[in-house]
Amino acid sequence: MKKLFVIVFILYAFNISAAPKVDYSKAYYVSSTAATEQYGVFGSFDGNIRLIDAATSDIILLDNAHKKPVVSMSVSQDGRYLVSAGQDDVIIFWDIESLKEIKRIAKPGMGVRAVTLSPKADKLYIAYPAAIYEYETKNWVNTGLYEGYKNGIYSIAVNGKGNILAAGSKTGDIYITDLEKGEIVDTYRAGRELVMSLDFASDKDILISGGYDNTVRIYNIGRVRPVKEFSLFKDAVKSVQINNEGTCAAIGSSDGTAVIYNISTGQVISQTISEDGEITSLSAPKSLNFTVYGKGTAFQEERYGVISYPYKRGVFRKLYALQESDIVISEKGYINGRGSFGQYLSSYNRGNKETMSEIMENYFRQDMLRVTLP
Repeated sequence: MKKLFVIVFILYAFNISAAPKVDYSKAYYVSSTAATEQYGVFGSFDGNIRLIDAATSDIILLDNAHKKPVVSMSVSQDGRYLVSAGQDDVIIFWDIESLKEIKRIAKPGMGVRAVTLSPKADKLYIAYPAAIYEYETKNWVNTGLYEGYKNGIYSIAVNGKGNILAAGSKTGDIYITDLEKGEIVDTYRAGRELVMSLDFASDKDILISGGYDNTVRIYNIGRVRPVKEFSLFKDAVKSVQINNEGTCAAIGSSDGTAVIYNISTGQVISQTISEDGEITSLSAPKSLNFTVYGKGTAFQEERYGVISYPYKRGVFRKLYALQESDIVISEKGYINGRGSFGQYLSSYNRGNKETMSEIMENYFRQDMLRVTLP
């Protein structure tokens, strides 16, 4: 079987000897992530949301998403539903199976900080600086308003049973709210700095937190003190995800490090270190079969998204979103993507330049605009 090797680069002035490159100045940066067992989900600084199939690299663009950066996303336990929140103070509930928007909630000027779905997606929780709103997704009735969060909310998570909500503050407090009682029942002290990310194990009441003090903490719900805490990082912990059993975690840091960490043994299973940009957001399915993260901020030279496979050495898919196209480069050098390729994009196959019509004819299914690999 012959392999196809394609390199994409921006060509401002035609020069066949020019070094192939990607023009990062036209790339968006990933502002939020989520993951199902099938898809890596990238929310971007320009407000767009892209789903990438972790097996095939097919890209799906969710049209008419947000007009400002996507600040938070959450998926249901079965992977069918996605909720996204933007700096435009719009919250969108999506059906991933049908790729359709189901509901849009807008609260201008409220300053949405985070969103999360209950495990069965029957409840939606929206965090604003001082309060959390609860909606039933069946009829979209506002069924709850939780207050008393004195130090501001920056992250939220709901446990596997759907009866406990954790909210992280800017001063290191984690508020534990009993959703059945409708009140805060505990406050955990997670350092003295902002808690950026929280996640529950699905099968057990185990909570993981990460924040600006570069430290990760593990809690058993009902115990105020962490059962474990560790700092493997030189900068803030941006994102934490824990598996179903509460034994392993995926962690991303502003220092460019992404790790899979065995909580039980204290060993790092997989580690990616890169100095070309900080990790802006990291997510993983509960199986931790892959991780999804963004690299590089608006002020850093390289900006792209990555799907990494920690149990497959050196395997990744790297997403570049340019002004006129989306491109995925996989670990084998293939390119596979969906997009409207513009006049400034050219490509090479075995070193021979091809015209855009040849590229479209040879490598794209016209109905899907997708690169097909032989």
